[in-house]
Amino acid sequence: MTDAEIHALIEGIRGSLATLKDVAGVAGSFVCTRSGQLLAREIPAVFEDGVLGEAGSRLLRVGEAFAATGDDLDMAVVRYGDHRIYLKWISGGLLCVVVVGGVNMPALRMAANLVCRRIAGAVAHAEAAATETATVAQPIAESAPGGSALSGSALVGSAPALAAPRAYPGMRRFRDRSAQ
Repeated sequence: MTDAEIHALIEGIRGSLATLKDVAGVAGSFVCTRSGQLLAREIPAVFEDGVLGEAGSRLLRVGEAFAATGDDLDMAVVRYGDHRIYLKWISGGLLCVVVVGGVNMPALRMAANLVCRRIAGAVAHAEAAATETATVAQPIAESAPGGSALSGSALVGSAPALAAPRAYPGMRRFRDRSAQ
């Protein structure tokens, strides 16, 4: 895959991520591949690519921990204070949506599902291209104004590939009961 093709792929993903900001309360979003590389971002510059790549890698490991016990996660919400990170696993990686304050969760879930349908093929294609070539000659962050990266430098740890999440009946909720 050439640099121009990668840039076009990432810009297409970024365009889809931008639509998530139509949901009130969404601060931004980013996508990581299954290997933990930051693929695309649509989030304020206060969050550096390295931080987002590290966060994505760790969040992917959360899904792996549940998969090790037999629970394949389709989505999850991580809360911290008034903020939340909405996580949606897709075939080639993970969509992370940062939410500030209150948000209409059904609207966010619907918007995230639509975005995931749009970007799933591109993310899977980028993941396949990244595994074929261990590193890209030049990081996309240098050529893309938004600071997206698909390079070996964003890879923090080599995480094992996650199986594509399958539909399961019901949803399990794990909450801190002491905060009620």
